[in-house]
Amino acid sequence: MRVAVGTLLALALLLGISAALTLLGQDTVVDRFVAAQPELDRAAVTRSLVLGQLLYLVLALAAGVGAVALLRGRPWGRWLGVGAALFLGLRTLLSTLTAGGTTILSLLVLVLCVAAVSSLLARTTRAWLPARRTG
Repeated sequence: MRVAVGTLLALALLLGISAALTLLGQDTVVDRFVAAQPELDRAAVTRSLVLGQLLYLVLALAAGVGAVALLRGRPWGRWLGVGAALFLGLRTLLSTLTAGGTTILSLLVLVLCVAAVSSLLARTTRAWLPARRTG
């Protein structure tokens, strides 16, 4: 259970910081995209960037809420964490494959997602929740 909570909190923190920094440096990121691919529309790139970062903030919130719910013995926190980690892991894997390369951040996110899902689905986490809830 501690591993599940730790990985969910790490994902929430990592995603939150990454999204916040990207949104703060949004002009620089958009400039780099447009410089690399001049045929792209600046407004469309900005919109896509903001929407993508908002999705990461929502996933960070879901992972954080799931971790806190787990600590309080709420079974739904486990499923919220599984959903957030699975969605994030699959999205990261898909974007890595379509981009044709990976970054340190995407590798870290993938490792944390696998650790979160496997620990959330472990028998020990399942067994801990009902015991905590009835106690």
